[in-house]
Amino acid sequence: MCETEKMQLGERFFIYSEAAEIAVVTFSLTELSLPANAEHLLKTYASMLGTDDKRLAAAIFCSWYAGICGAKYALLTAAHPMAHALCLSNMSVHLIRTEGFPVFSFHVHENRDGLCHKHDPGNVLLNELGLFYKNDVRPIILALAKAAQTKAVMLWKQIYNQLYTYMEEEARNAAGDSTRNLIIEQFKAMTWELEPEVFGLPANPFRIMPKFRTDRNPPHNTISIKATCCLAYQLRADHGYCSSCPILPPE
Repeated sequence: MCETEKMQLGERFFIYSEAAEIAVVTFSLTELSLPANAEHLLKTYASMLGTDDKRLAAAIFCSWYAGICGAKYALLTAAHPMAHALCLSNMSVHLIRTEGFPVFSFHVHENRDGLCHKHDPGNVLLNELGLFYKNDVRPIILALAKAAQTKAVMLWKQIYNQLYTYMEEEARNAAGDSTRNLIIEQFKAMTWELEPEVFGLPANPFRIMPKFRTDRNPPHNTISIKATCCLAYQLRADHGYCSSCPILPPE
């Protein structure tokens, strides 16, 4: 992988080829799939955020963890061989203290480049994503849900929120309407068509019909409404709801 690609993985998805030198908490993702370790991470993270609410910590953590899901989708779509390296058994999470809010980084242990052929977007890519969510993401979500005493479906929707944001960014930067529409349609297919069993739920939490509203803040663009509240408004009394919050009362 070239330096530009490594930089993009770090800046956009928080994924790095080297471990953080100084971290408050470090777990391999396999270790994080154990509820006791997930609880330790959430309790520590919540304390650093200035709260004791593990449910809030789990919701915000999932917006970071979604970086792995976004990178997996991007690499598989591009038929990049490093897609195979992003898996439960080959990554670690690091919780890092900063002068502002704490941050997370995800370390890839081994490159594990493998053959990655151009996918038929209707079959192979969907199957690979399904296996990834079932075998690599679902154990983490279940551990976090148990540790935070919250519903797994709500954490899946936090993942979806960030995935949708990544898709919007890519569509916004697309060269032309046809490419933009293709990005949107492929994202819909790769989320809607996943089987509920992949998530361990009775229904697919990614099967969401997008809704939009006019942003209350200048320049009052049309924005998408999140699938679920990120709970960030609970961190500070002066934060308020995000413009895209689904529980924001109508004007």
